[in-house]
Amino acid sequence: MRIASFLKTTTFRLALLYAGLFCASFIALFAVVYWSADALATADRRTLVYTDIQGLADAYKQGGVDGLKEAINERIQPVNVSEGIYVLVDAHYNWVAGNITAWPTNAQPTDGWIRFPIGMKIVQRTEGPKIEEHIIEAYVSDLPSGHRVLIGRDTHTQQQFQKAISRAFLIWLAGIIGLAVIGGLIMSRSILRRIEAINQAAERIMQGEVKHRMPVRGRNDEFDRLAENLNAMLEEIDRLLGSIRAVTNNIAHDLRSPLNRLRNRLEAALADKQPEQRQEAIERAIGDADELLSTFNALLSIADAEAGTSRGNLMPVDLVALAHDVAELYEPLVEEQGLVLEKSIAGPAPVSGNRQLLFQAIGNLIDNATKYGATGGRVSLNVMPGRNGSGPEIAVADKGPGIPATERGRVLERFVRLDASRSTPGNGLGLSLVAAIARLHNAALSLDDNQPGLKVTLRFKPAPA
Repeated sequence: MRIASFLKTTTFRLALLYAGLFCASFIALFAVVYWSADALATADRRTLVYTDIQGLADAYKQGGVDGLKEAINERIQPVNVSEGIYVLVDAHYNWVAGNITAWPTNAQPTDGWIRFPIGMKIVQRTEGPKIEEHIIEAYVSDLPSGHRVLIGRDTHTQQQFQKAISRAFLIWLAGIIGLAVIGGLIMSRSILRRIEAINQAAERIMQGEVKHRMPVRGRNDEFDRLAENLNAMLEEIDRLLGSIRAVTNNIAHDLRSPLNRLRNRLEAALADKQPEQRQEAIERAIGDADELLSTFNALLSIADAEAGTSRGNLMPVDLVALAHDVAELYEPLVEEQGLVLEKSIAGPAPVSGNRQLLFQAIGNLIDNATKYGATGGRVSLNVMPGRNGSGPEIAVADKGPGIPATERGRVLERFVRLDASRSTPGNGLGLSLVAAIARLHNAALSLDDNQPGLKVTLRFKPAPA
């Protein structure tokens, strides 16, 4: 990736943002330390000046101006190592005593603190003497005799300390900025490699490698979770595409015969001169058309359920009342086939769902159980309330031949009919529609052995309060 593009990435900008925040925090910390140290040094220096003032005041009280002069001369002796600055002048600012030879020009004739540059000091260095200017902070006081005295301390040490702190701060700040930029580059490159791998995988999939999947490194981080979710989505898309291909093939295969039969019957009706036979041929053709319409209606219902367009119509539904209504409608059909519809309906069993689709799903299950149940046997309809935190269940069972365990997943696909059921009227869409309606309602659909026969159970999640 080019540097210009790399510097525009979100990860690099975030790294710079965090670096900026850290630098701002570091600058704030430095400011607090700097001003705290400066205030402490100033307070210590003024404490020394106040101590000196007290000592010189005692000397003035005991010996007057001569006593004060003697005390100042004692303090500026070479043997007394001190950074003290002293000057005593008379009322006409003539020098009397001290270690500076003139009264500072900016020392106003009022008592208080002043700052002024001192006369030049010569500092010996390897490259030769260098002149430095020092700033003095001093306290000025007027004496009753008309004399004025100035007592101060050199701030050079404090200034050197401040320069050292500032120099160290700049070095540390430059290091922090450098480390932040390097860290941002490393972090950005690492994240961009993961993103680029996902982009490349997406490009390969768009180019036709539909079986390719997003890379998962096993770190269980957010990129792995993103890749796993994308892979799950691709698997679902692949499944749906496969389902569409299978549906297309099945439609072409299973609807060809009814359409040919319908056409042949219409041709026969058109050619037949006998009104009775023509009437019979037309009625059979209408029956074939109804069968085709039923197939397409089932396909549309499955597509509607899988698309989730009915999800916005989910409302509280009482499975107990719904099961009674379905049983009332289908019980005569079951009895016509020589079977008995046994009901075991217990409540309460509230769910959130689409009542019409649930009615259709339960009706399809009873219809299948009636078609494939053993003659003289029974079809059972059971509704069980939720317990121990689980949702309610509804089950339909028969005493027919059942479905082999290896085929129970396949019969949920569209147009799949087992060889034993080929002679029975149907289109192979009943259980597919039940499965689609179950997915729409987030219900678990299971096909189990009823010993003998088949038991189909829908397990719902608890209805929201």
